[in-house]
Amino acid sequence: MAAIPSYRAEMVGLSERDRTLLRSFLAASQARTGIRWDGGASQPPVHFIDIDGQAGAEFWQLLPEGERREAAILISSAAPSEAARWLPKPLRSSSLIGVLEQMRLPVRTPVPPAPAVPAATGSRAARIRDSNEPLRLLDVFEDATAAGARVVQSAHWPDLVLGNGNTHAMRTAPIEQYIEGFAASIDVTRVVKYTGGPLDDALRIDLDTLRWLALLHAPLGEIVRRLPRPERARLRALPPFGQLPHTLQQVRIAAWLVQHAASPLEVAEMSGVDEEVVLRLLAACDVLGLVQDTVEPAPTAAAQPAPVPPPAPPLAAPTPLAAPPLVAPIAPEPVPDSIIAAIDGATVSEIQLPPTVIEPPVIADAPPAAETLSVLERLRASREQNRARVAAAIRGVSGN
Repeated sequence: MAAIPSYRAEMVGLSERDRTLLRSFLAASQARTGIRWDGGASQPPVHFIDIDGQAGAEFWQLLPEGERREAAILISSAAPSEAARWLPKPLRSSSLIGVLEQMRLPVRTPVPPAPAVPAATGSRAARIRDSNEPLRLLDVFEDATAAGARVVQSAHWPDLVLGNGNTHAMRTAPIEQYIEGFAASIDVTRVVKYTGGPLDDALRIDLDTLRWLALLHAPLGEIVRRLPRPERARLRALPPFGQLPHTLQQVRIAAWLVQHAASPLEVAEMSGVDEEVVLRLLAACDVLGLVQDTVEPAPTAAAQPAPVPPPAPPLAAPTPLAAPPLVAPIAPEPVPDSIIAAIDGATVSEIQLPPTVIEPPVIADAPPAAETLSVLERLRASREQNRARVAAAIRGVSGN
């Protein structure tokens, strides 16, 4: 009998209500479709992406073309413009089954777990606990000798109940309280045997999820020995963001590292974040077995795009130059003796002046035509100057 195919449902951008509803529909669809949806992190993913929100829309744009075509279902209120499998809102079981029956799910072998590295060699050697350090949550998870259910207590976050053999954990409070507590410290006060009754299965949480949150939020000094230091690295696959609390920035960085190899510093500069943010994300992905060290050479200078030059400073407004005079100033000319003799003893009304001769004005060096007065305006100005000169002569005669 052929094995029942198993897949991992990756839900991106969905509300908590839609996540719960979709999980229940997927579980109920197994008898109809013959597909199991309880696959772990190593199983092939199928992405359910709500593109009505920014997180889902950007994740869809970052998804490689192959996964778009083979392993993605878009969820939205209106039909997407792109040719893709569409699950309309509100979510209904019949709509989901219809999409799954038309979908050819990816036939891929599960992602193999990362090969074990001896404790005495490699990067994991630095993770051996220092006996002088306080007991911390990640150290408790690595205790292979643990047996029976235990309660992990801390002064910073609510109690956690670990299942027998550290297979899983049970929360006693909302996940947000653990995130806030881990940011203060992941120090453990004590670990004792659990003597309580059964807990609601809805409170179950994977240890990998707790490791993910601890590495992303704990104080740097408490996890620094667990941060990987690869020269260049890439991810084998995307983390199971459908099960892990995450930010849009983490999705962008992870999607880029699936397709490219880079050093932590290069990723930090490209993403505009501190190198610590990248190292934390790589450490969180490493506990999932997704980080792949690589010796691929760094891109050569010829292959890299030319750096974008900084914007030039704004040009200062040019200082306006004083326009040269359009008409050379005309010095007053002396009144001829013939006019003075003619007007001696005569009244102003008897004065007969020679006809005024309008001489063409002497034009000084002028700026370009677009910045000067018109020819007509220059002639009018010259005429007014001649008239003023004659009037001044008459006033001078009348004063005598």
